Amino acid sequence: MEHPSHANDAFTHDALERIAHTIADVEQATGADIRFSLRDLRDAGEADLPIKDLAEKEFATLGLHTTKDHAGILIFVLYHEKKFYVCGDSGVHSRVHPEAWKDVAQALGSHFAKADYEGGVTAALKRIEHHLKGKHPV
Repeated sequence: MEHPSHANDAFTHDALERIAHTIADVEQATGADIRFSLRDLRDAGEADLPIKDLAEKEFATLGLHTTKDHAGILIFVLYHEKKFYVCGDSGVHSRVHPEAWKDVAQALGSHFAKADYEGGVTAALKRIEHHLKGKHPV
């Protein structure tokens, strides 16, 4: 399958709506506070920043470090560079095995490689639910 040139082609309005509904379902099941951040390109002055630093900056900008029980999770996608990063706050890290994040990233990467972007985010969200369900206060 061909990869669209821009993020808004890969993630249509309808796809983003479906992702938002999945996020709401996973939040309800796990007690986590989840955000999906999609950017086509880096902002000016970010050229030398690693994807991890960009994601952590976005995490702070969104206020995910201030959530109840420190249960914030961010799925950050830098579409044009075909990069993504998943990060969680301390309340999430304390409840899941570190390998859980590799599992979530693998779900994203395997779908993204096939240009199945919505499927990748949905699969990642379901993996987050799997790893957190029953381990986080709802």
